[in-house]
Amino acid sequence: MSTHPAVNQIRFERTFCMVKPDGVKRALIGDIIRRFEKAGLKIVAMKMLTPSATQAKNHYPMSDEAWVLRLGEKSLSSFENIEAEALDVLGTVDKAEIGKRVSHSLVEFLSSGPVVAMVIEGVQAIDMVRKLCGHTLPFKADVGTIRGDYSVDSPVVANAEFRAIHNLIHASENQSEAKNEIKLWFGDDKIPTYDLSSEAVMYSKYY
Repeated sequence: MSTHPAVNQIRFERTFCMVKPDGVKRALIGDIIRRFEKAGLKIVAMKMLTPSATQAKNHYPMSDEAWVLRLGEKSLSSFENIEAEALDVLGTVDKAEIGKRVSHSLVEFLSSGPVVAMVIEGVQAIDMVRKLCGHTLPFKADVGTIRGDYSVDSPVVANAEFRAIHNLIHASENQSEAKNEIKLWFGDDKIPTYDLSSEAVMYSKYY
């Protein structure tokens, strides 16, 4: 096995993943974990908790104006191919105002019930977990992904009801986000590692 730091970074990459309140309440925790494990990834830390509003706010970049504007832009774009005007449904087309509304709905939803926070380790874990989760908008998620198989929510309906879209799961987008989110949700907890019995077959030259 290579000991080069860059190779080990890929080989033992860690990412953060969270089953959101809708996934918990729909009893999908076990199936979600099973999908990660069957792909060859391993859970190295996991806990259930009900996030406080402060924890939920810290999870999102609430003070990032560009992020808030992107939320507003995404919300407006969801009306492009339907027979409804964003102004009629949302009462405004101001991106900043809509973005703030969406950001608060995300916090409200994340703190509405228990979640399952996980640290997942494995080869290119960040990209692999996001691939298994599928597109964040359920109607765009491929069949066979977690969201594609179990979520049918619409961004238009969610925006019209002034709530967050229910898409079951969150997964870090990149290394920086993964590092920050692991720190946020697991603090200084010592996160162990271990060998899977299947790793010899998946990654060794001879088995």
